[in-house]
Amino acid sequence: MKIPFLFFALLSFSFTSCEREGSGSCTETNISTANRSSHNRGEDCTTCHKSGDEGRGCFSICGSAFKSDKITPIQNAVMVLFSKDANGNIIDASKAIPIDKSGNFYTTETISFAGKHPAIITNGDTSMMKAPLTNNASCNKCHATNGAQNPIYSKY
Repeated sequence: MKIPFLFFALLSFSFTSCEREGSGSCTETNISTANRSSHNRGEDCTTCHKSGDEGRGCFSICGSAFKSDKITPIQNAVMVLFSKDANGNIIDASKAIPIDKSGNFYTTETISFAGKHPAIITNGDTSMMKAPLTNNASCNKCHATNGAQNPIYSKY
């Protein structure tokens, strides 16, 4: 009787130990870097990177950016959030989030995004979204490859 019990105990342990540590946990840190590649370019990152799901960490802001052809992923660029005053002058900028080799940017860091204008900065040129963000920082929800809006791209 002890052998079957031990077998099932080991079997159940092996299934639970195969889960990726931190999977579905909003406490795990995951921030894009210029020298790393990621996956699912152009898709809504928060489909998986949210509490209780399979993505590593819960993204506070995320998306994909392309060159002006709207197909080729941008590299060696950053995404920044800008605040503007009543006259349209830039008065504040967030920490730059690097765009990785796949053209994706993401962070699990807490970022205040409401009312800020996202921008892609590449080769010293800035492409800024005219309208400020309101309640959604999952850029690919609207700017997906097949979304309601054009993919995010730099005109430079």
